[in-house]
Amino acid sequence: MAQLSTEAEARTDIDLFGPSAVTDYLAQVVEELRGERGGAPSDSIPALAGADPERFGIVIATADGHVYEAGDTGAEFSLQSISKAFTYALALEDLGVEAVHEKMDVEPSGDAFNEISLQPGTGRPANPMINAGAIASTWLVPDGDRDLRRDRIRETYSRCAGRDLAISPEVYAQEHDAGDRNRALGYLLASAGIIEGDPVQGLEDYFAQCSVLVTCRDLALMGATLANGGTNPVTGERVFDPRTVSRTLSVMSSCGMYDDAGEWMVRVGLPAKSGVGGGIVAVLPGQLAVATFSPALDRHGNSVRGVLACERLSQDLDLHFSHTARVARSTVRASYPIDQSPSLVRRNAEAESVLAEHGREAVVVELQGDLLFTGAETAIRTVRDVALEARYVVVDLRRVDVIADYALPLLARTRAELQEAGRTVVVVSGDRGLAGTFEGEPPLQVFPSRAAAVKWVEDALLEEHGGPRCTPDRVGPVESELLSRLEPDDARALRARTVERTWSAGENILRAGQNFAGIHLIVSGDVSMSLRTPTGERVELQILGPGMSFGELALGSGDKQHVTLSALGDVTARVLAPEVLAELEREDPVLALRLWKALARDGYERADQQWRDAAVHASATDW
Repeated sequence: MAQLSTEAEARTDIDLFGPSAVTDYLAQVVEELRGERGGAPSDSIPALAGADPERFGIVIATADGHVYEAGDTGAEFSLQSISKAFTYALALEDLGVEAVHEKMDVEPSGDAFNEISLQPGTGRPANPMINAGAIASTWLVPDGDRDLRRDRIRETYSRCAGRDLAISPEVYAQEHDAGDRNRALGYLLASAGIIEGDPVQGLEDYFAQCSVLVTCRDLALMGATLANGGTNPVTGERVFDPRTVSRTLSVMSSCGMYDDAGEWMVRVGLPAKSGVGGGIVAVLPGQLAVATFSPALDRHGNSVRGVLACERLSQDLDLHFSHTARVARSTVRASYPIDQSPSLVRRNAEAESVLAEHGREAVVVELQGDLLFTGAETAIRTVRDVALEARYVVVDLRRVDVIADYALPLLARTRAELQEAGRTVVVVSGDRGLAGTFEGEPPLQVFPSRAAAVKWVEDALLEEHGGPRCTPDRVGPVESELLSRLEPDDARALRARTVERTWSAGENILRAGQNFAGIHLIVSGDVSMSLRTPTGERVELQILGPGMSFGELALGSGDKQHVTLSALGDVTARVLAPEVLAELEREDPVLALRLWKALARDGYERADQQWRDAAVHASATDW
């Protein structure tokens, strides 16, 4: 285990296991869509017209700050109209909703982004996502001698991206030179009283905000800041109030993709904003943001490959807002080493010693809720993280309600990646039939219960680190836990009074409600101890193996069995029958007393261990 810890300190999960299954998926999408040749870069300014149409990148940033990327995600491009959403949010922060709403509406215009679209009578722009509304938003951000508007806008973008962003002098100069139509909009807004006073400085600041350079990764983190309610998920800095974010995303939903906004919401279903620089940012509130970059644009001014990529991700990963309503709780319910909550198997002293030393090499990850994309992503990330040090990972799916079609292939790929690095992943599926969905060698181990999965992992650790006494196939009665507490002569005398019995796999040995049927000393095979809840559900309490005993608990409960004992495989046991025990008390009361002492000591030790295990498990899963 020390070697694994040293590796983990020096290497990340990517170093050990390679790219995440999510990253591999994005790389596949980039490769498949790179051949799309439709559209052309914007010719509005030379810097855009000269963009390399072959560049294409996709980034997903989660609301808790994890980033997956593929393609040309480090190439810089200008924000252009994507800036409108973030400047609108800044204006809302500065002035409040009512003051901003007096200057612009929030209705879809159905017009192209640069149309002269002002409401009759009021002169208000239809919304802040078309040029007229964006120019008004920029002007609304207060400007002062010491706190310049364009600096505040750029700094706000930088806080969303998590790094210092710069204005491109080249792009800014070209926007200035080509800005006559926007100047006309500015003066029209001034004539209507939307802009008060000279619009020139506001226009120049608008040109500057469009010229801010970002990468696809920057853009994804800006979107993730909105997805996270206005707080940058990497830096932890609060940039916008959640109410500001709510209004901004609402406007992006209906107006962010210009005159293609309706089709976008039907096909993609995410609040989004595009720019003629080739970027698109789409936001799934509370969960993630998707950013794409590809310069070739369609007739609406949206990136051709970017739109196709967002459609693909939305369909493949169920990101459409109408499919993601069931996000109610954290996907990872608990994560803990098996030594904190071992299996139900009673182990001998040698085995307990080995598991105490090596138990942290195996970790249980309990999942819950719905495995939609964000849930699957969180689960995969958690499994990879714990596998940095753990060599066995038990993924418990019993509390998962819904598993999306794409979630299991992502988990299967993760399992294969970890397997190549020497890790073993096993699954607790309850009544789900999952083994066939996880290809690879060796076959996936799928268990119906957590106890069975942890037992399998414990056995693997004992086989690797322990001797043959840790997992014996057969244990004679004299060497059993119970009789080994007695002097050898006493143990042999009691063994002579036992009779051998056998049961086949699946056969009930003792049933709840049955009268006391004697003390059973397991020679070989495993026995399951279970009971039924008031609702009829079967709950497995413990698994007993060679050297263990059962049946004696009825002596403390009115000579009635309160649990059911079943053979998990073929079982052989030596039985001290009730009539033999009665005879022993008459013929050799001293030996009988010693047996009752051993039984009492054994029972108290078992109860103490179960209480400790229950306390640890409750602590590990307490939220």
